[in-house]
This record gives sequence, structure tokens and C-alpha cells, in this order.
Amino acid sequence: MDGGQAMIALGIGLTSAVDGAAIAALVRRALAHAGLEASVLAVPDWRADLPAVAAAARLLGLPVAPVSRAAMQTVEAAVATRAPESLARYGVGSVAEAAALVAAGRGARLLVARLAEAGATCAVAEGEGP
Repeated sequence: MDGGQAMIALGIGLTSAVDGAAIAALVRRALAHAGLEASVLAVPDWRADLPAVAAAARLLGLPVAPVSRAAMQTVEAAVATRAPESLARYGVGSVAEAAALVAAGRGARLLVARLAEAGATCAVAEGEGP
């Protein structure tokens, strides 16, 4: 990380029924667990336009980084969780973990594996950025 600031990415997986406040609460729990502040909220690109994503980003004061399924599949080997439904549907064991790893960039590693609550999942990764 060349003495610079690390990119701390929050990866989010969510259902279309979840609300922004629930996502924000889960993110705050993950960040408290890691003792960190985040740089970006990474979400699957097919969910990026949901009102809950915009609401959570606004509540957290973070930019949203949409992540494609293809990009998430490139980091599958580094994903810690192996949820069968996620593997079958998206080709990754955890959408939240994969999104966090992609958004964290070069040298990314998971700091907090998938946490789940109220229709959303969250993971935290650290990397060197894009």
C-alpha cells in the first residue's frame, strides 16, 4: 500500500425487499467489528439501482461502487463463505465478500467475512485500491 491509505471496501449482498436503514445498521456492525472506516460501498451491479442502496449510501456517507458478476467471479478463490445458493446463482460463494474484494482492489484480503441480517449480507475487505 506504499505508505498510502488502504482502500476499505464494504461488500453488500441484498434482497430487493431490504431497506436502507437495515443495510446501514449491518454495515455499522461490520465496521465496528473490524474497527475501521470504509471508503466505498460495493454492491452487485444488478442491485445498484435499488432505492435501499441509495438510502444506505446516503446514511453512511459513502459512494456506491457497482461490481459485475464477472468481476466477482475473478476473486472467487479468495471468498471464505461457500453458500450453495449463491454459488449456483452467481458463481461465487458470497456476493458480499466477492464485491468487497473486487472493490478493495490490488492485494485485497477479507477482514470481516460475511455477516447476514434482515435480507442483507455484508463483508469488509482491504486492498490497495483500483
